[in-house]
Amino acid sequence: MSTIKKKKKIKYKKFEFKLSVNQKTLIDKFCKAKKVSSNKMIKSAIKDYIRKFADSLPEDEYIGENQLRLFDVEEDSENYEISGKED
Repeated sequence: MSTIKKKKKIKYKKFEFKLSVNQKTLIDKFCKAKKVSSNKMIKSAIKDYIRKFADSLPEDEYIGENQLRLFDVEEDSENYEISGKED
């Protein structure tokens, strides 16, 4: 018997913003000319913009000096001996 793999469920988040009347009419004209929906056009524009500026995003989040690093596994394994090793 073959096993059927379930597709991974994609999570979506709702995002709202306002456009001026002129912006909306331009989007409608563009979508009508290119024969795409306004939703697909906006999503592709956002995707292109994110790709363009992906390199300029900061790599790591800044952690202040006063913050505890309780969940840093690498640091914990280096600083503490594993219980169970006895000489």
